[in-house]
Amino acid sequence: MTLTAHHGGMKAIWFGRHLYEPLLYLDQNRVEISPVPLNKGERNLVEDMKSFHDSATTDLFADKELYLLRNLSKGRGIGFFEAGNFHPDFILWLISRGRQFIAFVDLKGIRNIGFNDPKIQFFNTIKDIERRLAEPSVSLSSFIVSNTPSHVMRLLWAVDKSAMEARNILSQEEDKATYVETMRRRITSSYLA
Repeated sequence: MTLTAHHGGMKAIWFGRHLYEPLLYLDQNRVEISPVPLNKGERNLVEDMKSFHDSATTDLFADKELYLLRNLSKGRGIGFFEAGNFHPDFILWLISRGRQFIAFVDLKGIRNIGFNDPKIQFFNTIKDIERRLAEPSVSLSSFIVSNTPSHVMRLLWAVDKSAMEARNILSQEEDKATYVETMRRRITSSYLA
């Protein structure tokens, strides 16, 4: 069941594929919520994921289970020392044909970090972790979902959008209609038809 409820500046999002419900978004911080409410980019990701899941053809998820979990904050959630104590915002699980595809998704304005920052490089680091795990039924991946326009980053990093996408940096606003499908396709591309 998927529902959305609005009250004043607060929005509750029920997405049957998230492990905890509802997720809350606040336009203005008038009340204190624990864990902290979603920010705008996080809210958009959950809504975009929900929309993609709900509108996908029935055969796309026929033999698959999809789960989304908001990671807890530093000190309590899943973090990666190898990437400077990086705590991605979300963990996305896709289970299919006896395989688990686990993707760590972080929403980030990337204007103030470098192209070689450990959080950007985590798309490679996670594959090293996968090799050390040595569990053939588990595939790990990582994505940065950016709200910074690619033309701004082209000026700052001197790289084009395709170079960013090669590092699993996806544009939430520029590619709103396709970034979730791109993520799903990359997560499973070498294993599923």
